Amino acid sequence: MITRERLAERRQERRRKNRKKLFLSFAICFLITAVCFGVYAGFNFNFFHSPTSKVTSSVSEKSKEENILPSLQKDMTVMLLGVDERDKDVGRSDTLMFLSLSDKKASLLSIPRDTRVYIERRGGWQKINAAYAHGGEKLTKKTLEEFLGVEVDKYVKVNIAEFTKLIDAIGGIDVVIEKDMDYEDPWDDNGGLYIHLDKGPHHLDGKTAMEFVRFRDSEGDAGRVRRQQTFMQACAEKLSDPTMLLKLPEILSAAKDAVETDLTSAEMLAIAGTLKSAEDTHHIKTGTVPGYWQYIGGVSYLVPDVLRLGEVMKQNLGMETDDEHFAKLAADYPKGVEYNYYDVNQNLEADLKIMSKFERDNLLLEENNL
Repeated sequence: MITRERLAERRQERRRKNRKKLFLSFAICFLITAVCFGVYAGFNFNFFHSPTSKVTSSVSEKSKEENILPSLQKDMTVMLLGVDERDKDVGRSDTLMFLSLSDKKASLLSIPRDTRVYIERRGGWQKINAAYAHGGEKLTKKTLEEFLGVEVDKYVKVNIAEFTKLIDAIGGIDVVIEKDMDYEDPWDDNGGLYIHLDKGPHHLDGKTAMEFVRFRDSEGDAGRVRRQQTFMQACAEKLSDPTMLLKLPEILSAAKDAVETDLTSAEMLAIAGTLKSAEDTHHIKTGTVPGYWQYIGGVSYLVPDVLRLGEVMKQNLGMETDDEHFAKLAADYPKGVEYNYYDVNQNLEADLKIMSKFERDNLLLEENNL
C-alpha cells in the first residue's frame, strides 16, 4: 500500500525537479549578467578577498570558502521586470516577478501582467503592467510593494527586444510546442506582430523564441506563465552545455545590452552564488498570484484572491508577510465565480485531503480482499 508519506515524497520530488530546472536558469542568467558587468567595470574576484573590501559585511565568509561565488549574508528582495519597449513608447512590463533571497534560500513569486491592482495617482484600478507605462520601474516598484505588503530592495530590468540577441548569441533553444500558435496583430510591435508556429519540436532563434513566450490565446496569462517556464527551462539546458564557453564573449556583450539594474557587480555575484546554493540544497520555492478571471468594463483582469495570496507567500514560499495587510486588501476586491478561478500553487490542505481519501480507499479495498 502506498502510504501518505510515500505519496507526499513522490509529489515533492516532482516539484523539486521542476523547480531545479527553473531556478537553474535564473542562477545562470544572473551569473552571466554579473560576469558581464564585472568585465566591463574592471571588477575582479580578488576584490572579495581584500581586507578593505566594502562588501565583506554582506557576503558570507563560509560561502567564500566553499564556493568560488559568494552568497548573500543578509536578506534581499529583487523585482524582476521583462519590459516590452518600443519606438516612441515606454512600453509595459511583459513579465513581473518578486524574488526573495536569504542565505542558501530563494523564493520567486510570479505576478501575471493582467493582475488588477490600484496604481496610485495614475488612474486607479488597472492591470499591474500599466504601472511601468505610467512611471517606469519606480512606480512598478511602489505598486508591487503596496500590493504585496513588502519592501523591494533592488530591481533587474530586461529589455525583451535586446534579449532576443542573447538567445541568438547562445545559438537558439529547443522546445516542443504543445499546439499550433496563430496570432496576428498588424498594429503591434512597430509594424505588426505575426506568430505562426506549428505544434511539435522546434529550434527557436531569438525572434521566434519571443513569439513563443508572448503568444496569447483563450488561456490568457495562465498559458503565458507556463510557456515562460518552458522557455526558461530550455534556456537553462542550453546554457549548461559546456560548449557555451566558446561563445562567452558574444553572450556577455548581448547580456550587457539587454539588462538594466541598480544591483552592484558584487551583489549580482552574491545573488548568483545564493541561487546556485539554493538549487544545490533544494531550498527553492516558486508561486504565482492566484485569483479569478473577470471582465470589468470590457477588459479582462485577474482579480487576485488576496487571502489565498497571503497563504501562498507565507506557507508555500516562506516569505515574511503581514496578515493584517492582506485582510484589509481583501475588502477592495470582489470574489469571482468558481469556474473562473486560477491557482497553480501547491495547496497543502487540499493535498492532505486527497492523500487521506486515497489512503482510506486503499484500506477499504484491502478489507474486502479486492
